[in-house]
Amino acid sequence: MKRYGGLIAFGLAIGFGILAVVLAQKWLAARSTQAQVVLNATVPLTKVVVAASDMQIGTPLTKANLVLADWPQGSEPRGAFNDISAVEGRVAVTKLTAGAPVLAAELAAPGSGAGMVALITTGMRAMAVRVDEVTGVGGFVLPNTFVDIIGVDETRGDKKIAKTILKRIKVLAIAQETFTEEGQAKIVRTVTLELEPKQTEELALQTHQGDIHLVLRNPLEEEPKVEEPKTVAKKAAPVRRVVYRPKPSPHAVEIIRGSKPAETVQFKNANSEEKL
Repeated sequence: MKRYGGLIAFGLAIGFGILAVVLAQKWLAARSTQAQVVLNATVPLTKVVVAASDMQIGTPLTKANLVLADWPQGSEPRGAFNDISAVEGRVAVTKLTAGAPVLAAELAAPGSGAGMVALITTGMRAMAVRVDEVTGVGGFVLPNTFVDIIGVDETRGDKKIAKTILKRIKVLAIAQETFTEEGQAKIVRTVTLELEPKQTEELALQTHQGDIHLVLRNPLEEEPKVEEPKTVAKKAAPVRRVVYRPKPSPHAVEIIRGSKPAETVQFKNANSEEKL
């Protein structure tokens, strides 16, 4: 009996250990289910429209690439939608990630069309310019970056003049792409820029006068506002009315005393008794 005592004790220890593990798993599973039930009972949920798959810029939203997901009520992101029909047909102006809520700020205005047309801000124009590896800053001019445009004037004989003609211009697309992986250089032949109507005329004229170069700038750097000099209107001095008064003419009176010769007396005017 003593010979098998150690083996029996070892077997009992293993059996009790397995039993303890099984009981612990059952207890944890019961606690997890209970916590889930309490959570669902205490936190009200609502539906939010999210992207069903990754979408590139310019992708039209349809029922096929959207889905409704549960979201804690009262914690919905600002600009989120609760109905797929509210966003169906609109176009993404930023890259959408699968599972992320679709926000109003990430979509073009309703009825703005698809593709590049939807990316153009109201009142602006899209213009494509030809570039090479040098003028395109080594391929690091990517969509949604900002550039300054330097024009080289070659119309003045042998002397060339370089001047910044446009500042803080947004890049809409490179070649035919509106999105590339962040930080990835891409050598392209055309860059599409978002310009004001007047700026498109300046850039078109510059492309005929000489070369253009794109200068990549920090998107957080704002162009300083040039304050126009304030002009203070001077208060006009009151106008004095000048009334012309003619100088009084002398008034002569002839006095006759008896047989004496007539005497003439001069007065300042006809109404004055002061003699001259």
